[in-house]
Amino acid sequence: MQYIAQDCLWTRRMTVTPDDAPFDHAAWQTMLDAADLPDATAWIGVLGRVDFAARHGRLLLWRRDAAGVRITTRAYDGVAGDDVALLLVVADAAVTQLLASGLERIPALVRDGTLHPYMLMTLDGLEDAGLADFVEDMGLVFPKH
Repeated sequence: MQYIAQDCLWTRRMTVTPDDAPFDHAAWQTMLDAADLPDATAWIGVLGRVDFAARHGRLLLWRRDAAGVRITTRAYDGVAGDDVALLLVVADAAVTQLLASGLERIPALVRDGTLHPYMLMTLDGLEDAGLADFVEDMGLVFPKH
């Protein structure tokens, strides 16, 4: 798939293949299998910054259920989908660090600005999906108003 992502300052052309790091299912599978993930009924999505800005691209999705960790991809057209609880928008450097060091790197990547998390469900929705504790453990908490 080829596309051009544009904003008012730049144009970038990029070819995405299933072997690209953000979509390397084997690397994600290895890293996620080693993680202590809860069973969940909703997906966690990973999306590159360029795709997010273009509102077009591929979204990598993962979750653990009774069968183990499942990974898939789907087209992204600016909407992740009602079944996605958390969207992680990542720079290339963040993907490299996540795959090398695991999900424990999420808080540091948020602090350095290479990973931007977006909660797509309410706290009640995250609890129903089995992901509230995971989100809190990653340091991604909801503000109390």
